[in-house]
Amino acid sequence: MLDPRLSRLAVAGVILLICFLAYASQLFLLHPHLSRNQTISFNVLVGCIWITYARSIFTHPGSPPASWVPDDVTVDGEDAEEGHGRVEERRLVARGTKWCRKCEAFKPPRCHHCKTCKMCVLRMDHHCPWTNNCVGYRNLPHFIRFLFYCSITCVYLFAQLLQRAWAIWEVRASPSYDGPHTLPEMLLLTALLFVDLLVAFSLTVLYVRTLWSSAEGYTTIETWEQDRHDALVRRRRVRRQQFPYDIGFWDNLCSAHGGTGNVLAWYWPFARSPEVGEVVKGSGGMRLKGGVEWEVNGYEDLNAVWPPLDPDKVVAAGEGERTLSMAGGAALAETGDSWAEGVRRRQKEDLTRRNGYGGSGKGLDGLNVAYEMEEEGEAAPLLLASRRDRALEYPRIANRKRWTNDDGETLADYGVDEDADEDVPLAELIRRRKAEKGL
Repeated sequence: MLDPRLSRLAVAGVILLICFLAYASQLFLLHPHLSRNQTISFNVLVGCIWITYARSIFTHPGSPPASWVPDDVTVDGEDAEEGHGRVEERRLVARGTKWCRKCEAFKPPRCHHCKTCKMCVLRMDHHCPWTNNCVGYRNLPHFIRFLFYCSITCVYLFAQLLQRAWAIWEVRASPSYDGPHTLPEMLLLTALLFVDLLVAFSLTVLYVRTLWSSAEGYTTIETWEQDRHDALVRRRRVRRQQFPYDIGFWDNLCSAHGGTGNVLAWYWPFARSPEVGEVVKGSGGMRLKGGVEWEVNGYEDLNAVWPPLDPDKVVAAGEGERTLSMAGGAALAETGDSWAEGVRRRQKEDLTRRNGYGGSGKGLDGLNVAYEMEEEGEAAPLLLASRRDRALEYPRIANRKRWTNDDGETLADYGVDEDADEDVPLAELIRRRKAEKGL
């Protein structure tokens, strides 16, 4: 990812690149060879690029309202309802609320804190240095339109440049003074062909990738989270958990394009930006609060959150008989045994599992009581004997090397401030809030 400090220069570079491809090509090379209709069509496409790019830059990506609290928490900190989700028609609404340390506020599902913009962004896709802005709930449709118009305009330009290159090739045996273009024009043509091909290929791949992820219900960050989850499952660290926000190919695309099913509106450059908190329609006629409520497919228990809690970061919360399950975020009741007795019992279970894997220690899933740190390729379980010891070990775990995907990317490369997230269940947040108020 480009250094955020260079984002303003990156935006200036994008503007210069658009001017070079769109206007230098016409003024110094293509203008005499384009028909009136071709010139109008090309410049309309260029105009759509400018509009969608400007809206991607200047449209606020969307943040949680300052007064927003989840439905199952009232303003005074009392529980408002016992359930973890509400049923409307045939669908469910996601919970999975977290707490942001930096903003000191609740974070709705799919919300992340951007380390560059210094704010929480709803449905954060990534921080884009080329727009010097986050791509989030309100400007994701504009960003997709920008990629679309860039792709088709670059392809259109490349086709016109190829015609000029073919015209030169056809008279290659003629004297240079009899050619269709002068030497400076041929040099410009060569540069335009190279740059335009590179830009067309890069942006088309990015557009197809973004559209594909959107059709599956993922943001770019959630794609990384899914890869991370798959890696933990392969290592038998956590159980397999289904991605909850894939509600169907068509509904996913409608959501990514501003919540409308009108395909023409998907690519209208002046389409309105989605507003945070406004009522939007989900499938089956259900009504949601835009940006802060998300429809889920119901394949996973609503008690589970996405992304699944990282077993290397989670610190068990609660006293005595209650510990936090790092496999899915659910509480494990220790009935009849004290916490220490439960630890010793599960130590024996872990030893049995380890012996079952040939004594290597790999593949252990004692997730409720142990953190595993990878040191020199070996998984060393840290069985923590007390809550105080676990608190002392937590900084070592939290500061460990960040996991990277196959491309060597961490969440920080997408602009996420991982230190702002507090992986604590909502019930624990409510308990803390009550304790602060002396309830």
